[in-house]
Amino acid sequence: MSSSLISTSNGSPACGDHHFTSEPTSIHSALIEEIHDIPMKDISRPLPSTLDETKVESIIETIQTMNSDRLPPIDVLWYEAPNSGNNYYFAMGGCHRWEAHKRLNLPTIRAKLIQTTLNDLKVYFGSSFFNLQ
Repeated sequence: MSSSLISTSNGSPACGDHHFTSEPTSIHSALIEEIHDIPMKDISRPLPSTLDETKVESIIETIQTMNSDRLPPIDVLWYEAPNSGNNYYFAMGGCHRWEAHKRLNLPTIRAKLIQTTLNDLKVYFGSSFFNLQ
Protein backbone atom coordinates (compact mmCIF):
# COMPACT_ATOMS: atom_id res chain seq x y z
CA MET A 1 0.00 0.00 0.00
CA SER A 2 0.95 3.63 -0.15
CA SER A 3 3.39 5.33 2.17
CA SER A 4 0.77 8.04 2.70
CA LEU A 5 -1.10 5.73 5.08
CA ILE A 6 -0.91 6.79 8.70
CA SER A 7 -1.31 4.76 11.83
CA THR A 8 -3.97 5.68 14.32
CA SER A 9 -4.66 4.57 17.84
CA ASN A 10 -7.94 6.37 18.28
CA GLY A 11 -10.97 6.45 16.03
CA SER A 12 -14.58 7.43 16.03
CA PRO A 13 -17.33 4.87 15.51
CA ALA A 14 -19.82 7.68 14.92
CA CYS A 15 -21.38 8.29 11.53
CA GLY A 16 -19.96 11.65 10.60
CA ASP A 17 -21.32 11.96 7.08
CA HIS A 18 -20.94 15.45 5.72
CA HIS A 19 -21.52 15.10 2.01
CA PHE A 20 -21.13 17.66 -0.76
CA THR A 21 -17.88 19.06 0.57
CA SER A 22 -14.25 18.67 -0.40
CA GLU A 23 -13.00 19.07 3.16
CA PRO A 24 -11.77 16.03 5.10
CA THR A 25 -14.51 14.17 6.92
CA SER A 26 -12.38 13.19 9.90
CA ILE A 27 -9.20 14.00 11.73
CA HIS A 28 -8.04 10.44 11.07
CA SER A 29 -7.71 10.88 7.33
CA ALA A 30 -7.06 14.62 7.06
CA LEU A 31 -3.41 14.01 6.09
CA ILE A 32 -4.20 11.22 3.64
CA GLU A 33 -4.67 12.32 0.06
CA GLU A 34 -4.79 8.99 -1.72
CA ILE A 35 -8.29 7.68 -2.38
CA HIS A 36 -8.94 4.03 -3.25
CA ASP A 37 -11.93 2.27 -4.79
CA ILE A 38 -12.42 -0.56 -2.32
CA PRO A 39 -14.78 -3.44 -3.13
CA MET A 40 -17.85 -3.20 -0.91
CA LYS A 41 -17.68 -6.96 -0.30
CA ASP A 42 -14.20 -6.61 1.26
CA ILE A 43 -15.19 -4.07 3.91
CA SER A 44 -16.64 -5.16 7.25
CA ARG A 45 -19.02 -2.86 9.12
CA PRO A 46 -18.96 -4.27 12.65
CA LEU A 47 -21.06 -1.55 14.28
CA PRO A 48 -24.80 -1.19 13.65
CA SER A 49 -25.82 2.03 11.94
CA THR A 50 -28.53 4.48 12.91
CA LEU A 51 -29.60 5.95 9.60
CA ASP A 52 -31.35 9.15 8.62
CA GLU A 53 -33.39 8.09 5.56
CA THR A 54 -33.39 11.63 4.20
CA LYS A 55 -29.58 11.62 4.11
CA VAL A 56 -29.42 8.20 2.48
CA GLU A 57 -31.95 9.22 -0.20
CA SER A 58 -30.07 12.47 -0.84
CA ILE A 59 -26.82 10.59 -1.34
CA ILE A 60 -28.52 8.08 -3.64
CA GLU A 61 -29.86 10.95 -5.72
CA THR A 62 -26.40 12.54 -5.89
CA ILE A 63 -24.84 9.27 -7.05
CA GLN A 64 -27.55 8.68 -9.65
CA THR A 65 -27.74 12.19 -11.09
CA MET A 66 -24.23 13.50 -10.69
CA ASN A 67 -21.04 11.77 -9.80
CA SER A 68 -20.12 9.83 -6.68
CA ASP A 69 -16.77 11.66 -6.77
CA ARG A 70 -18.68 14.61 -5.28
CA LEU A 71 -19.05 12.61 -2.08
CA PRO A 72 -16.15 12.54 0.35
CA PRO A 73 -14.55 9.13 0.69
CA ILE A 74 -15.27 7.06 3.76
CA ASP A 75 -12.51 6.28 6.25
CA VAL A 76 -11.54 2.62 6.30
CA LEU A 77 -9.24 1.00 8.83
CA TRP A 78 -6.79 -1.29 7.03
CA TYR A 79 -4.94 -4.12 8.72
CA GLU A 80 -2.48 -6.42 6.97
CA ALA A 81 -1.94 -9.66 8.89
CA PRO A 82 1.86 -10.07 9.11
CA ASN A 83 2.00 -13.87 8.83
CA SER A 84 -0.45 -14.35 5.96
CA GLY A 85 -0.38 -10.95 4.25
CA ASN A 86 -4.20 -10.98 4.22
CA ASN A 87 -5.80 -7.54 4.15
CA TYR A 88 -8.75 -6.65 6.38
CA TYR A 89 -10.85 -3.51 5.96
CA PHE A 90 -13.22 -2.05 8.57
CA ALA A 91 -15.53 0.95 8.16
CA MET A 92 -16.74 2.48 11.41
CA GLY A 93 -18.29 5.66 10.00
CA GLY A 94 -19.63 6.82 6.66
CA CYS A 95 -22.81 4.86 7.30
CA HIS A 96 -25.07 6.98 5.05
CA ARG A 97 -22.65 6.86 2.11
CA TRP A 98 -22.14 3.13 2.70
CA GLU A 99 -25.88 2.45 2.77
CA ALA A 100 -26.48 4.46 -0.41
CA HIS A 101 -23.79 2.46 -2.24
CA LYS A 102 -25.23 -0.79 -0.86
CA ARG A 103 -28.79 0.04 -1.98
CA LEU A 104 -27.52 0.90 -5.45
CA ASN A 105 -25.56 -2.39 -5.57
CA LEU A 106 -22.37 -0.52 -6.43
CA PRO A 107 -19.31 -2.78 -6.48
CA THR A 108 -16.89 -0.29 -4.88
CA ILE A 109 -16.82 2.72 -2.61
CA ARG A 110 -14.26 5.51 -2.47
CA ALA A 111 -12.20 5.30 0.71
CA LYS A 112 -9.17 6.67 2.47
CA LEU A 113 -7.22 3.83 4.03
CA ILE A 114 -5.97 4.31 7.56
CA GLN A 115 -3.40 1.69 8.45
CA THR A 116 -4.09 0.24 11.87
CA THR A 117 -2.57 -2.31 14.24
CA LEU A 118 -3.88 -5.47 15.82
CA ASN A 119 -3.85 -3.73 19.22
CA ASP A 120 -5.94 -0.86 17.86
CA LEU A 121 -8.48 -3.31 16.47
CA LYS A 122 -8.70 -5.02 19.87
CA VAL A 123 -9.54 -1.62 21.40
CA TYR A 124 -12.25 -0.97 18.79
CA PHE A 125 -13.87 -4.39 19.10
CA GLY A 126 -13.25 -5.27 22.75
CA SER A 127 -14.66 -8.67 23.62
CA SER A 128 -16.17 -8.93 20.13
CA PHE A 129 -12.69 -9.19 18.62
CA PHE A 130 -12.06 -12.17 16.35
CA ASN A 131 -8.91 -13.83 15.12
CA LEU A 132 -7.43 -12.28 11.97
CA GLN A 133 -5.07 -14.52 10.03
